[in-house]
Amino acid sequence: MTCALLPSRARADDLVVTGTRTPERSQKATVRTDVVTRVEAERRGATHVGEALSGQLGLQVNPAAYGFLGGPSAIQIYGFDLNRVLVLEDGERVIGDVGGAVDLSSLPLTDVSRIEVVPGPTSALYGASAIGGVVNVISAPPAAPGAFGRARIEGRTHRWLLFQGTAGYRASRVYAIADASISRRDGVKRTAELPDLLVPDTKRLLAGVRVGLALTPRVDVMARARLIRDYLSGVESTLVPGLGRYVTDLPQENQRIALQIVERIDLGARSSLRFSLGQQWALATGDRDRRGSPLDETRRRGVSLSSFETTLVRAFGDHMFVAGTRLESEHYAQTLSRVVATDASGTLRTEAANEVRPIDLGSAAAYAQLAFEPIETLKILAGFRGELHRRFGGVVAPRLAFSYRPSISWSMRAGVGRGFRAPTGKELGFTFDHSYYGYRVDGDSAIRPESSWGVNGDVSYKTPAEKLTLRAGAFYNWVRDLIDIAPTGERTTAGIDVYRYRNIGSARTAGAQVDATWPLRSWFRVELGYAHLWTRDDEGDRPLPSRPPHTLLSATRITLPAGVELYVRWRLVGDAYVADSVRSPAFQTLDVRVAKALWPAAEAYAGVLNAFDERPTPGQLGDQRPADGRIFYLGLRAELPAED
Repeated sequence: MTCALLPSRARADDLVVTGTRTPERSQKATVRTDVVTRVEAERRGATHVGEALSGQLGLQVNPAAYGFLGGPSAIQIYGFDLNRVLVLEDGERVIGDVGGAVDLSSLPLTDVSRIEVVPGPTSALYGASAIGGVVNVISAPPAAPGAFGRARIEGRTHRWLLFQGTAGYRASRVYAIADASISRRDGVKRTAELPDLLVPDTKRLLAGVRVGLALTPRVDVMARARLIRDYLSGVESTLVPGLGRYVTDLPQENQRIALQIVERIDLGARSSLRFSLGQQWALATGDRDRRGSPLDETRRRGVSLSSFETTLVRAFGDHMFVAGTRLESEHYAQTLSRVVATDASGTLRTEAANEVRPIDLGSAAAYAQLAFEPIETLKILAGFRGELHRRFGGVVAPRLAFSYRPSISWSMRAGVGRGFRAPTGKELGFTFDHSYYGYRVDGDSAIRPESSWGVNGDVSYKTPAEKLTLRAGAFYNWVRDLIDIAPTGERTTAGIDVYRYRNIGSARTAGAQVDATWPLRSWFRVELGYAHLWTRDDEGDRPLPSRPPHTLLSATRITLPAGVELYVRWRLVGDAYVADSVRSPAFQTLDVRVAKALWPAAEAYAGVLNAFDERPTPGQLGDQRPADGRIFYLGLRAELPAED
């Protein structure tokens, strides 16, 4: 008996679920949802989610805006970033941020079916951290009964070696999938003269398993477990006048364990009930090992998240009702241990302290949404979410959206919604002592949650048989009680400046995007697009930093004889405000990939990322050009049996 959660590949790839929590055809979705499939991501030369989205129009994925995190990882949507963009795996929130940003480079493509991106405030369905939008990394059951396997081996510049493999089996009532990813690479030096590494030496390991079971014709259960471990080895040096240059090794180990169990009950008539139970742990250890000196430091960070969610989808004719509840409990702590000299004689002792006081955060939420069609061509969606936080009280986030299709070719969408973001444990309890650099950052238990409102809309046109697709959209957002680091004017007796997380004021973002997809022939396809972003920090009367206002994109895919495919992707990113009198330079990237089919289920490929070799200027503040520079790669991928 076929499991209800095992859709065919053709049907699954045409549906999106993140924007409304209900399956909708992507072209008819009430809420705009951009989709990048695994096949398209690999065509872009991507090995993980960060690279898959790095060339996506309307968002920015750039590590240089936040400090390098081991790969292109930190994401901006509609000018919002860090904890203001919610990252999900199969609908479950990903924890373990680095510098306030979830590291998308730690999510390989081994078990990914597609990535859905919903821009704009989506707190009405997903709660905190969804002010800027939602990224949902979605897996899928096997496409057909029987055994299957998928493998990829690739070599890159910087002695970068990668292996990714997925294997599984599907019977009539059960399936099991195991996936693994192993990669290592050399770092990138900041300059030829200094030992400092702009990009650290990196090793990444992933192992995962998913099991699905049809208990009855209407009841399915899916269980997922995943272990991710990253090892980063950085180096930095400091020139001390009169004493020479001191070199410090910066080894770091990150580990995340994620468990999830999902039960889905098919109630018939397009209705269902879903239960999800999740548990995650994220652990990180980072050292500052000064060569030739015993005065070292060790930081340990631990985060855990327990969650339970239930979602009811109920169809009433053409109307669709969604209601759900979610409970979360999160624990956050960070300690600092360091060796210090106690007196002039050089006696050493070890000090240990909480750098982030142990904090427990909890929330309970209820949400509801109704989609109805007063006339055949108009769909209206109204929803809200009420969320009660242990520390901040309650908040309500409403949303209203509609889609209008006056003809087969034309469609219009618009929406307005409220977003909110509760402070993280780090922002509440941080005591980040960087006295070595002359400053200290403290948390503030009195800061308030951020809140926002956003409006967006788009119009699209498709010629018959989808020979040409045009789309134009715009958005406007404003956020209050923005949380950021601000100077306090205080200075310790040792001359250390003190900074603190505070609600510093309000900000606005606005923009527009136009794009076109044109399959000129069955063997020739072109994509073009332009995105404009405007931001304003109302408190400082200046733009928000590291938000490029202009982005141009073009992509061409050509299918040549003898099973050869050529893919070319070009992107131009305008200069961006960093600070008064400082701007990040404009840059352009060119990615080229050539693939040759060896047999229906395998291909050899070669390519180059950032062919123009754009890279940051050493020591230039906020330079957002790709830290890796030009990357050449060569690889082989295969599937057994071949998938459509």
